[in-house]
Amino acid sequence: MNPEYMARMTAAELDEYAKALGFSVVSKKGRDAKSKAIEERRGRCATVRALGIDFEIPIRRMHDKRVVELFANARKDDSAAFEFMESVLGAEQMAQLVEACTEADGSVDVDAMGLAMVRIAYAPELKNF
Repeated sequence: MNPEYMARMTAAELDEYAKALGFSVVSKKGRDAKSKAIEERRGRCATVRALGIDFEIPIRRMHDKRVVELFANARKDDSAAFEFMESVLGAEQMAQLVEACTEADGSVDVDAMGLAMVRIAYAPELKNF
């Protein structure tokens, strides 16, 4: 969420926003403490293991509208699937995934890539803040 707008929210609105994210900040006193707690939770990363690689993924990426739309289109469009994975992993980790899926002759194993995508897309570690 845009920090400028979050700074305008009342304590009650921050409580409601945190609840929508799946946690509570009711015990925090004041808007600043609530806002800080929300930002800390939203800034967390999760480790998701796929194909023998531990990927570090910011949880908030899976809650990005653009990423959700790419995922929705991934079943119908291979380029959307690839873009989804790159959006979630970032360029460096995506390169590592492609390397893991690339065989000695240079071909890329789409089954391995698909397995990694499913593991990451449905990882319980990325579901909640």
